[in-house]
Amino acid sequence: MKLIFIKLKALWLIAVCAVCLASCSNDDYVRSIPASATAVMKIDGAVVAGSHKMLSLLPFGDKTADVIDLSREVYAFETVDGNLGMCARVKDSDALLEALKTVTTSDIRKQGDCRLTDINNSWAVGFNDKSLVVLGPVSAAALPDAQRSIVRMLKQDEDASIMARPMYSKLDSIDSRVAFVAQVQALPEKFAAPFMLGAPKGADASQVAVAAGVDIKDGIVRIDCQSFSFDKSIDRELKKSRAAFRPVKGVFSQSMSHNQLFSLFANVKGKEFLPLLQSDRSLQAVLMGLNTAVDFDNIMRSVDGDLAFMFSGMSQDNIAMTMLARVDNPVWTADVDYWKQSCQPGCSITGSNGSWVYRGGEASFSFGLQDDVFYAISGQAPASIQQLLKPSQPIYGEVSRMIAGNRMAMVLNLKPLAANSAAAGGMLDMLKPIIDNVKAVVCVMK
Repeated sequence: MKLIFIKLKALWLIAVCAVCLASCSNDDYVRSIPASATAVMKIDGAVVAGSHKMLSLLPFGDKTADVIDLSREVYAFETVDGNLGMCARVKDSDALLEALKTVTTSDIRKQGDCRLTDINNSWAVGFNDKSLVVLGPVSAAALPDAQRSIVRMLKQDEDASIMARPMYSKLDSIDSRVAFVAQVQALPEKFAAPFMLGAPKGADASQVAVAAGVDIKDGIVRIDCQSFSFDKSIDRELKKSRAAFRPVKGVFSQSMSHNQLFSLFANVKGKEFLPLLQSDRSLQAVLMGLNTAVDFDNIMRSVDGDLAFMFSGMSQDNIAMTMLARVDNPVWTADVDYWKQSCQPGCSITGSNGSWVYRGGEASFSFGLQDDVFYAISGQAPASIQQLLKPSQPIYGEVSRMIAGNRMAMVLNLKPLAANSAAAGGMLDMLKPIIDNVKAVVCVMK
């Protein structure tokens, strides 16, 4: 009996070792992603292999499958200092060495079991027998520091990597061929604010995160996402705030025109939604400015139904915003005459019968009511408000159909993004290889 027990124990230990070894051989390359990463994305290798545009982003072209193991996920990440990184499992280090010789801008040097070089004097590259890491873009002067960072990444153990953090566990739990988890601070500044709605006043963008699965079909990138926090008290408040968002009916889903850059759609009761806006530090200055011109708080309290914010520009000098909302009992209309009398020097409100214009310094906007719809638009309103509700060239029909039924939807229109360098920033060059095929990004929160 004792002998049988010893044999069973030995078999159990062998099985455990086999599982551990298999796990190491499959995932050991992921240890090269630093624990301090603020965003991590996983992409099924088969997705990479099947996308000519995605392969064009990699320096190896048609040799990618020979040097990178595309049976495993390819990871993209953002470092705490804002650099972008890629991590992939090496399939054949000798083939990778030869492939790099044809694309690098400097000699490939060896440091321990790591090999280091750069591409276009802006992307640091390092690899060993298991992992390939690319980091950048950085200046030529910063390349040595970036390469030293890569050496540390390639040598670090699991406890110093993303695998030891809950962010990786969260990412691993998302059942999607493309998925990401990101701290809100890692998102482009102009698009981060909606994810902070509902966070307590003391929370900052490093404490709130977004988990998402990504799907691409017919030129539309759909991102199904949810904001959350690893801090239990913050996460509790975020979940509580979701009650303020009702399923979008789609009243304004066709009101986004083809030349508008970004839109946000929701369905709310203004009295419940306003406190969420007021608690968001990034929006407080905007709300204060609006309330200086008109009583925006009271306008928002009258909202009851679908709500849309649409932006044609995103720079400080050209915000170019349109707001549309279903309202109920807009008692604030009785106060407009008082607003006219209490305007600050150099400012004015003109108009009547549900159509007004505010002018103040360099800023001006039109606002008013048509039936149960409130509208506000930067500059002069069109002659017919129907032009706002149903533009002659609306956003793609497949995009508008994705909006209805979700608690919140955000649409990023990539064509005008290409002409809006202020909004795109340094990301524009990365988007160029795929911008012709992807028409829009739709981010929905269920």
